[in-house]
Amino acid sequence: MPKTTTNYAFKKPLYSENADVAVLNENLDVLDEILTPTISANTNPPSVAKGKVSDILGWLANRVKAITGKSNWNTDPSVTLEDCKNHMQSGSHTNATVAAAGFMSASDKQKLDYATNESTAGRLMIRDSSGRAKVQTPSDSNDIANKSYVDNNFVSKSNATTMSAILTAQSNTSYTTKQVRNIVIWTSGDTPPSTSNGDIVIRVFYI
Repeated sequence: MPKTTTNYAFKKPLYSENADVAVLNENLDVLDEILTPTISANTNPPSVAKGKVSDILGWLANRVKAITGKSNWNTDPSVTLEDCKNHMQSGSHTNATVAAAGFMSASDKQKLDYATNESTAGRLMIRDSSGRAKVQTPSDSNDIANKSYVDNNFVSKSNATTMSAILTAQSNTSYTTKQVRNIVIWTSGDTPPSTSNGDIVIRVFYI
């Protein structure tokens, strides 16, 4: 009784048996069928791609479908790899706009590459590894203010300073609440100066 191969069951006559042409022909018929398989491209290849010839060809056909995006593996793709190569080399592609997708122009790519966290004119702003970026001293009411401008132009809550402008406190009737009050100096006349709720009037007498 001859042994058989593991995957395709080819008959392997024993050394003690006489050669049989019929067995040889049967093996050749099996081999002929194996080498002319019907391909099914419906199965994704497994992670360990070991299988019979028909399985492997089916997996390859399945991947061809995935690449071309077609429903059949033997259907021509809408765009070939050669088309893609020629298109990219020709430089005839359309740049992206706010209304349509496309490729990035060289000038836009340069803007991205030149982005900086420094206060450099004409460059896109990108934060550094600490999340900071620099800007120049503001000149317009809508400009970004940098730390130096804020430190030099606004009263610090932790450092003594002298204000160069007049500070007017809010007038209200919350008399028992600690808050800044307006102080009005009454220097002359019989009629006190105009005040609002919560203002403090100090009458000055000259001798």
